[in-house]
Amino acid sequence: MKPLGLPRWLRLRRRREFLRVQRRGQKHHTRHFLVFVAPRSAERSPRRSASARGVSQGSPREVTPQSGGQALRPTRLGVTVTRKVGAAHERNRIKRLVREVFRQERSRLPPGYDMVWVAKRNALSFTLEDLRSDFLQLARRLTRQHADRSSR
Repeated sequence: MKPLGLPRWLRLRRRREFLRVQRRGQKHHTRHFLVFVAPRSAERSPRRSASARGVSQGSPREVTPQSGGQALRPTRLGVTVTRKVGAAHERNRIKRLVREVFRQERSRLPPGYDMVWVAKRNALSFTLEDLRSDFLQLARRLTRQHADRSSR
């Protein structure tokens, strides 16, 4: 049975990654979130090769820790919720729900992007289904843009 968590390689974890996406990314508004989406940078740590990291050299559809970087890189997620939105338990709930929808629906996103979801002040009032519909609407928009971009 597969674990249901969101692995580290699908998350933005460093402040500089968040800032890069927010500076260079395209801004999308949903009802409860501001979403920044930027193409993934090609930066890779040159210190260790794939074989040194114990990464296999297969060629799946997207890059995973086992794929060795030979295909498209998957879309990664970052979530930001400020203290203006609510108390710590409310902010954590928002982040958990965003990660859950991303985990379940990420296959609908085009590969090769980083996205940062920034909660608006009204984010406490959304339900999981509201978030899912916003996510799917954004995924359709990104897929169209990705198709337009790759057809040029």
